[in-house]
Amino acid sequence: MSDTKDPAAEAEQPATGTKHHAWVRHLDAIGDELLRLTTICGVQLREPGVIDRVLKNDATVCSKKNPIGFRKLRELLMATFSSVNKATDRIGADETKLIVDAIKERLDKRRELGGTAAK
Repeated sequence: MSDTKDPAAEAEQPATGTKHHAWVRHLDAIGDELLRLTTICGVQLREPGVIDRVLKNDATVCSKKNPIGFRKLRELLMATFSSVNKATDRIGADETKLIVDAIKERLDKRRELGGTAAK
């Protein structure tokens, strides 16, 4: 991944303090799509056991019936693990954790503003 800077894209990214802007953009885009799909499907991804149930193709974890959305969520969740593992290999575990933690914080704020935060 290239680490060229795009000032417009950086303005919307979480503040990570990392120089790996391409990884921030890539993982942040995944986070945005996960948020969208979990909202559409009514899935509380951070609840214990939910990720495993999604990966095992258990659509009963959804509070809203959306087979296409659930399929996309499951596929993206599998791809997310691959992307995080690649980031860890290429930039290290500490840098990856910094990026992921900043993205989670930004997405939590978006969920709260949008009224979709876990209760």
